[in-house]
Amino acid sequence: MKPAVLASGLLALTVVGCDGCSKPQVSLEDAAPIATTIPDAAPLNAIPIPTASVAKMVNPQKLPAYAGPTGSVEGTITVTGDPAPETPGNFKRCPDAAQIYGHAFREGPAGDKRWLADAVVAITGYGNFFVPEKDEATEVTIRGCGFSTRTVTMTFGQRLEVKNLSKDFWAPKLEPSDSSVLMMATPGGDAVKLYPKKPGHYRLVDHDRTYVADDLYAFLHPLHTSSKVGGTYRIDGIPVGKVTVNTSHPKIPDADASKEVVITEDVVLRVDLELVYKTPPDAGAPIDAGPQPRLH
Repeated sequence: MKPAVLASGLLALTVVGCDGCSKPQVSLEDAAPIATTIPDAAPLNAIPIPTASVAKMVNPQKLPAYAGPTGSVEGTITVTGDPAPETPGNFKRCPDAAQIYGHAFREGPAGDKRWLADAVVAITGYGNFFVPEKDEATEVTIRGCGFSTRTVTMTFGQRLEVKNLSKDFWAPKLEPSDSSVLMMATPGGDAVKLYPKKPGHYRLVDHDRTYVADDLYAFLHPLHTSSKVGGTYRIDGIPVGKVTVNTSHPKIPDADASKEVVITEDVVLRVDLELVYKTPPDAGAPIDAGPQPRLH
């Protein structure tokens, strides 16, 4: 299983049990391989693409599906270095949007180390088996002036459901898109369903709000998430044994971090990761999508 993000090197190992957990810590050297699998499990498919086509993408080697014990990882993503540059935009329609989209990335108060929101966190390196996606859809909500996250992670084969909890009408869509149909997300109405037709990087935008341009990644594996405001994240359902926790941020190019840890059954490991942001020489140029996490 290839890394989901390119890492310049492994950081120091941090393995911390959850509060109240009585299970002992396991070192990397003592980790035992797990072979509990389901040989014929099919991938979940909630998009209008034949299941067989999805299977060829997410499990091209036809590996058995993992069905053994699992653990969890949680922690905080932080950023050091230069502060996030401002991103000019027309926020007259909703001045509070500047709090979400007024800078290249969302971070904590000024200081040497700040929490970092909207960073991609992915688990890789978990063995020669297939981990199936459990959920049919990934949900994003609209509140006030923006989406609930600026970085959406989902697994290819899922659908994206956008629920409007604001008082205004929105018209969310994916770019690039192979459809010219525009769907309206009414206040408090049914979720708009969007379907990435292939794995990769998309923009989640709104037809009427030019300042909204969130990043969406359709991965070929399910163990991923993005950090929340405050920098926190959590990933459950991780196979026990050695894995690597990786992180990167769409708006912080050439920066990533990873740690190799051991997952123990029913234990929550704390893994904190840190990215470094350096203002690029061409700081006046538009900010691109940054490092692209690998999809498998």
